[in-house]
Amino acid sequence: MKLIFSGIMIPVSTIDWYGRSASVIFFNGCNFDCLYCSNNKFIEVANRLEPLFKKGTAVDIEEIEKQVLDAKSFISAVVFSGGEPTAHPRELEHLARFAKGHGLLVGIETNGYYPDRLRALIEKKLVDKLFIDIKVPPDDAKRYTIITGGVRDAAEHALQSLALQDVAIEVRTTVFRSFADVTGIARSLKGRDCTYVIQQGIPEYAPDGKIKKEKPFTRDELEALAQSVSFLKDVRIRTREKGEERII
Repeated sequence: MKLIFSGIMIPVSTIDWYGRSASVIFFNGCNFDCLYCSNNKFIEVANRLEPLFKKGTAVDIEEIEKQVLDAKSFISAVVFSGGEPTAHPRELEHLARFAKGHGLLVGIETNGYYPDRLRALIEKKLVDKLFIDIKVPPDDAKRYTIITGGVRDAAEHALQSLALQDVAIEVRTTVFRSFADVTGIARSLKGRDCTYVIQQGIPEYAPDGKIKKEKPFTRDELEALAQSVSFLKDVRIRTREKGEERII
């Protein structure tokens, strides 16, 4: 069966995997409808975006492979994002296998809803690092359901993904003034071998009207949030002004 890719690609990025240049492949479609999602243009599978779409038709997956090869001299990794890449397990595994076959590291930016699919990729040695988006404390199922647009078992699945073994894990939280429970999330990470990154939310990109009106956290405010969870061993912040900085 011929595989079709639905999404867009950035050939070279230096911000998705700290310390590495990577091609970033964004899949259309997501099972969440998060209040703050800055990538909401990728949520609707029907959305067709240039330059990888021609007259509204999704491209053959070989075209993505060609673009990865064209960028190979400038990158050491491929990062799959979205949307939610694990919502497309066949296409994701195919492209991950392609990247690994060409000596590239593979990272997956994920909401953590499909831990079994992630585990299968780990067991096949097709992923080197997971970037898991944890939105609110995962032990609070009700709040997790609200922020993800009504997905009742989202918190449970996120906890299962956090417990995955034999892969590097970076946890990311995008913070806005209306919800920024960094302490609660950090407590759920205590004792886990992971990096925690607090990301500066950009309200203007959020689909929710109330969030759009908020002022973003400043870099100094994010540093203070990071310092408040000093019981973790590796805490970083990511801002427009200075990119990624290790605070603890």
